[in-house]
Amino acid sequence: MKNNVRLSAIPSTIAMMVVVGLLAGFIGHWGYYSVEMKRQSIQEVRLQKDMAELSKYRNWTLDYCRIYTALEILSKNKMSQEQMRLLCDEIWILSRNYGFNPLLIPAIVFQESMGNPNAKGRYRSGAESGAYGLMQVKVMTAQAIGKRFGLQIENADDLMRPEVSVVVGSAYLMRLVGRYGNLKKAIIAYNLGQGSVDSKIRSGEPLPTFYYEGVLAKYRKLQQLVDERMGETPTDF
Repeated sequence: MKNNVRLSAIPSTIAMMVVVGLLAGFIGHWGYYSVEMKRQSIQEVRLQKDMAELSKYRNWTLDYCRIYTALEILSKNKMSQEQMRLLCDEIWILSRNYGFNPLLIPAIVFQESMGNPNAKGRYRSGAESGAYGLMQVKVMTAQAIGKRFGLQIENADDLMRPEVSVVVGSAYLMRLVGRYGNLKKAIIAYNLGQGSVDSKIRSGEPLPTFYYEGVLAKYRKLQQLVDERMGETPTDF
C-alpha cells in the first residue's frame, strides 16, 4: 500500500518540477527581455536627443548662412569681408538670444539704410535727422542703449561701425518689443518713436503701418533673394 502511494506521487512531483522549471524559464526570459527593452528604450531616447541636437545645429548653421548671404546681397561692396563676418556673428548671436527671425535685422537694415554703413538720415526737407549707420540710430538713443552693453558711443562715427549700429539698433528694437509686447508695434515705434506711438495709443488713433509694411516687403524680397541662392523654403517673422 505504501509503495502504491509513493509511485502515484511521482507523476505529481515530476509535473510540479516541470511547472516550476517552465516558470523559472519564463521569469528568466521575461527578466532578460525586460532589461533588453529598457536598454533599447534608453538608447532610443538618447538617439532622439542626438537627432534633436543635430537638427538644432543644422538650423543654427543655416541661419548663419542666411544672414551672411543677406549681408552679401545688401552690401554691394559697401562693407569689407571682415565687416560682414563680424556683423554676421553679431546678428546670429542676437537672433538666438532674443529669439527673432535671423533675417529680421537685415530687413530693417535694408529699409533703413539699404545696407550702407555710412548712411546719414534725412527728413523730407533734406535736413539731417541725426540718425546714422546701418540701422539709423540717433546718438543719444545709442548712448543710452550702449551703456547696458559696455559700449562707449561718443559721436556719429561710432554708429558708422556696422557691428556697433546693429548691436545698438537690435537692442533698442528688443526693448520696444518688451514695452509693447508686439513686434509690429515695436517696428512702428522704431521708426516713429515710442513717444509718438504712446501718444497715439492713448488717444485711440490708429498707428501708421507704412514703415512696418515696408520692412515686411523688404524682408520678403530679401528672403526670396536668399532662397534663390540657397534653395531654402521661405519663412515668416
